[in-house]
Parts: sequence; C-alpha cells; structure tokens
Amino acid sequence: MAVYTSVNRSELSDFLLQYSLGELVEFSEIGDGIENSNYFVTLAPQNEERVGRDAGNGQHQKWVLTLFENLKAQELPFFLQLMTWLAEKGFPVPAPCVRKDGTLNGTLRGKPSILVPCFNGRSLDNPAPAHCERVGKLIAEMHQALIHCPQQRSAPRNIDWMRSQASRLSGLIPQSDMKLLRSAIDHYGTMKPEMEQCPSGVIHADLFKDNVLFDGDEISGVIDFFHACNDSLLFDLAVAANDWAVDGKQQYDKLRLNALVTGYQSVRPWSDSECSLWPSFLHLAALRFWLSRLESRYMPGYQKVSTQGDKTKEPDELKRIILNLGLVATK
Repeated sequence: MAVYTSVNRSELSDFLLQYSLGELVEFSEIGDGIENSNYFVTLAPQNEERVGRDAGNGQHQKWVLTLFENLKAQELPFFLQLMTWLAEKGFPVPAPCVRKDGTLNGTLRGKPSILVPCFNGRSLDNPAPAHCERVGKLIAEMHQALIHCPQQRSAPRNIDWMRSQASRLSGLIPQSDMKLLRSAIDHYGTMKPEMEQCPSGVIHADLFKDNVLFDGDEISGVIDFFHACNDSLLFDLAVAANDWAVDGKQQYDKLRLNALVTGYQSVRPWSDSECSLWPSFLHLAALRFWLSRLESRYMPGYQKVSTQGDKTKEPDELKRIILNLGLVATK
C-alpha cells in the first residue's frame, strides 16, 4: 500500500528481534495501494531447522511488513485471527507470523504492525473470463467455510455511515454529484429490508483485482482482509464484479460477469431473492466505495501525506457504475 510511515534499518532490525525468523538482509517500500504502509522484507533464516512452511531449507525468505495507519491495536484481533483461521483451512491467505511472546502484532514507529509471508504471483490488470470464474468460485468457497468461523464484526459502512459521509461531503463535491449520492443512498434505504433477508456471514468486503494474486492461471494469494466484516454474502461478490467485470467505461463485460457469477454459483447457488436483488447489491457495492473514495479525495486525513504511491483511487469510476445501473433518477 502507499507508504505513510518511513522505517529505517535499525528500527526494523529491533522489531524483528521479537520474531524467530532470522536476520534482516534487505527491505523496500511497497508503493501500491492507499491505506497502510507496507514493506517487502527479506530475511536470512537463523538455521535450516526453522519451523514453518516458509523455511525454504536455508534460503532467504521474503515477508511483507504492514504498519496500520487507521486501525488501532484493539481492532486487529478480528482480522488477524480471521486470516489465521482461513490459512489453517488451506486457503491462500497470509496468516500473520507469531511473535516470540505468542502475539500476532507488535508496534513499529508507534503503529500496530504485523509480518506476513509474501506469496508468489501478481495481481491482474486485465483478467480473462477464466480468471473471473476462479475468483467467483474461491469467494463462494470462503463463504461456505466461514459459516463455521467464530470471528464476528458488524459492518461499519452502514446506512448511518453513508448519510454521515454525505453530510460531510456537502459543499465539497459538485451539486450534481451530491444529488446523485443522496438518491443512491435513498435507493439503498428502500431496498435494505429485502437485502438484509439474503444469506449473510463473514466476508472479505474488498476483493478488488489488486487483492488477488495469480501464479500462472491459479490463485496464489488473497490479501488485505482489513475491511472484512459480517454482511450479505452477495455484497462480497458485487464488490468483485464492479472491478473484475467492467470495461473502461465502467460497463459490465458480459463474459467476465457471467464467468464470475457462474464460478460462484457452482459452489453456492443463489436463492430466488438473491437473483432478483443482484442489481441492488451491485449498486450498494458501488455506492459504498464511491463514498469511501470521495472521503479519501476530499476530506483531510493521513492519506494526504504518503511518501510514495497513489494516495487515492478515482471516485468517478464507481459513480459511473451507479449511473450505468440505472436504478436511481439522475435528474
């Protein structure tokens, strides 16, 4: 993610003393993303008997260090335990490394911080339908597995949050955007009772293309679980659809969208109500992320002071999805 907190070699070496992983070889900033400060960290194992699937027979090992910029230490257990739970179930999720004192996170430069394994693979800018089908299937498999997950967290971006954000944005965005925003929130308010009757559970809630890694044609990693919460399962798929299955004009590519949905339904078929409410879930996913991007773009906050990397994503991409869905009046 974009880097907001700089770390020097001495500080990082001291932090690593709390792990039994080895000595620091090199580290570098990761400039992609918008929310936390991340670094690639390369370590030389202390010996070839180091326990763990990443031991690598004495080879240098690559890790990812994350410093949380907007999450407090007391908020982390849900996310870190969720990642550990999924990794133990065999999902390609980077479980946080356990420290010598048995905890999953420490503090670096005054920020809660974790170390996770760095997975092979890369995110895809232009996924093919086959990639979308694999992603849809994996989302459904996680949803099915997470039925038994003990972790719980209420969705923070509820309708009260939406209305509060809209009020804060008044006067900061064009009047036409404000009118569309309020109409979109009202639409969700009308559909909300029906949507909340659909199946729900723990979801990732942020499955954009940059949070899924592919090694060849196979998914090698699912990362950035720090928006995970309990919410409608179909919302999770809608978030993915609004990034994986749209073209440059933010219109849905039928082949990719169908592949994503087909992959999902091959594991968890939709109910009749989910089928009828799918457009409203696409609308809700676009609305929530339009609001969060408007917040990042127009409101003061830590994202204004990154040392490198793009600080914000383009809000109008999500606005165009709302317009293209045609569920709310634009005049």
